[in-house]
Amino acid sequence: MNSTKKNNEKKKMIVIVALAAAVVTLAIILGITLSKSPINSGTGPPDTNSGFVIDPNAGDGSVPTQAPQKAESIQIPGYPSITIAANTPNVTMALLNPEGNPCYFKFEIVLKDTDETIYESQFVPPGKTITDVTLTRGLSEGEHPATIKISTVA
Repeated sequence: MNSTKKNNEKKKMIVIVALAAAVVTLAIILGITLSKSPINSGTGPPDTNSGFVIDPNAGDGSVPTQAPQKAESIQIPGYPSITIAANTPNVTMALLNPEGNPCYFKFEIVLKDTDETIYESQFVPPGKTITDVTLTRGLSEGEHPATIKISTVA
């Protein structure tokens, strides 16, 4: 019985490490595309200053940001690990657009093995964070390598 518990703990650690590796990989290979035209789809309220549809879950986060960068640079947050409960679509995490960025972020979580998109946000203004994420489905227990794609719109 104790051996089974140790195996389960080991499996959980493997999942955490795999997700962390996937997220770090994302930060390295993330392709940022700046677009001059706003995308106005979704259900969030439009930002009166930009015309973008803001994700209704984007709020003030308690995640620390880096020091402001030059206007032509974009800060990309890193995600060292993401742990979620098995078979539940509701995840608490921090999808952050650091304050001082010159663009809006749109997040997409894609499973590497199947290329299935399990989450897509609307636009997140600089300085805002999505903390409550609802996946399209819960994931079974085990390792699920994923990529967090960040699209930008100026």
